[in-house]
Amino acid sequence: MISLNELKAAVEEGLRAVEKKQGVKEAEVFASSNRLNVFRICYSSNIPSNALEEPKSQEGFGLSVRVLFDNGKIGFGKEDSELSMEAVKSAFEKAKASSVLDKDFHGLPAQGEKPSASLKADKRILELDEEKAIDSAYACISGAFDALKAKDFRKNVNLTGEVDFLAERIAVANSNGVSEWDENSISLATLTTILELEKDVSGMWFDSATALNKLNTYETGKTSAEKAQALIKAESVGSGTYDVVLGRLAVADLFYSRFEVALSSIDAKASPFIDKLDKVIGSEKLTIFDDGLLSGEIGSKRVTDEGLATGRTELVRNGKLVNFLANDYYAKKFSSDKRFNSRNGFRFGGGGRHHDSEPGIAATNLVVGAGDFKEDELPAEVKNGLYIGRIWYSYPVNGLASADFTSTMRGDSYIIRNGKIASALVPNTLRINDNLERCFKNIEALSKERKATLAWGQEAVVVTPEILVKGMRLERIAKGLY
Repeated sequence: MISLNELKAAVEEGLRAVEKKQGVKEAEVFASSNRLNVFRICYSSNIPSNALEEPKSQEGFGLSVRVLFDNGKIGFGKEDSELSMEAVKSAFEKAKASSVLDKDFHGLPAQGEKPSASLKADKRILELDEEKAIDSAYACISGAFDALKAKDFRKNVNLTGEVDFLAERIAVANSNGVSEWDENSISLATLTTILELEKDVSGMWFDSATALNKLNTYETGKTSAEKAQALIKAESVGSGTYDVVLGRLAVADLFYSRFEVALSSIDAKASPFIDKLDKVIGSEKLTIFDDGLLSGEIGSKRVTDEGLATGRTELVRNGKLVNFLANDYYAKKFSSDKRFNSRNGFRFGGGGRHHDSEPGIAATNLVVGAGDFKEDELPAEVKNGLYIGRIWYSYPVNGLASADFTSTMRGDSYIIRNGKIASALVPNTLRINDNLERCFKNIEALSKERKATLAWGQEAVVVTPEILVKGMRLERIAKGLY
């Protein structure tokens, strides 16, 4: 990886060079370096297999410039795999050639509050020892093997997943006094255990940490296999309205697909929360906030990719929508509302923070407020209903501005009878057809314990308890197949 000192030097020297160019009113130089190590798990009991396949890595770095010209036009240009002054010059020429007039652009960010010094990246991930990383991946496999061996499952078993380590470094400087850097370490483990029986079943689990020694890959594998075994002899249920407990993975998937609170989406009329600010959108038990400084959570960042301090933004307070997420551009565009704070301007692009895009708006750690119940008490509150552990194919219905959505129950789900988990629920046999705001308003209880949760292909983290929702609308599908 490129060192922080090299990134800092590149943006500071680059800024001085760009500011000397004729016609430049304000300028910003941003540089990034990312390294992703992937340890892919692919095991089949029926085929000779190493279990750990394709250990590989990917690195990328580069810089970009944003320039506000004297004529009011704003431009962006970038150069990959280069930090030299030639790269700065080339990026500037691209910014000049692509510049456009944007009357909603009111200048580059100004230096704000001092960023937190409490977030520390783990050197063991920044300077990854691949042998230790391989050991961590094999621990995930061992956890699954031990759980399967305990129940004498030796045949018709497939394991698929990966253990990933991501190191991120950025530096940014602009004409308005911003000169900042950030360095992050992220570790992830996910495993799906598939049992090829008369009716295939699968169980999935995950873990995440900012430090190598905090990632519990063994428990990830063990829990994945145990969840698969728990789904044997599953039952089906018919269409209807059910009281449900939403597991954390289900909550995270719904939030990623439908809880769109970026100010850019509100402006584009692409959110179900248009004209909902300061209105009740959920139960009094529902509180949601974004917090970029949560210790130990992989969504935490010291500064944004605009060089501004991260922090906490309260979004929903006791059921009322009270704020949106913003970057500097949108905070200034809608400056009449002083609540909009530019804490969420990031350049995410899958696997790091990237120089090749302008700052968008993204959550860091999206946190759902905890409740009063132990997890094993929620089924008792339901009495008769369903526990929904995993969902997929969650989509908006009737357009992005509608809160209507559909989603399919994937697995790790159960039937609740007389206040207890009674039977596994056959995967892919129920579709949720409901409305997010209606579900929010029907929240009856939440568990005490919150856990960081990830959905496939997403950058932000949802830190959530399990949630009891009354009267969720479910439709039976795949009749005749299951």
